[in-house]
Amino acid sequence: MTVKEAAKELNCSISFVYKMLREGQIAYERRGRRKLPVASSVAEYREQNLVDAGPASPGAKPKSSSPYRYKHLFK
Repeated sequence: MTVKEAAKELNCSISFVYKMLREGQIAYERRGRRKLPVASSVAEYREQNLVDAGPASPGAKPKSSSPYRYKHLFK
């Protein structure tokens, strides 16, 4: 697996994958100068850091979808 493929699978940047390789959060193998993440390690990292999207709280108000909400940004 390449770093680019790992970044796509983890939905993060390539530089963040290199950071995780450097810190030892994802195992890798060396091929010459290249560091290639191990697919099983990437899958394990993804499972450990998976956050469950829970239901919305009962009293939460939806955000306004007014077209004038960000008007101050376009002056």
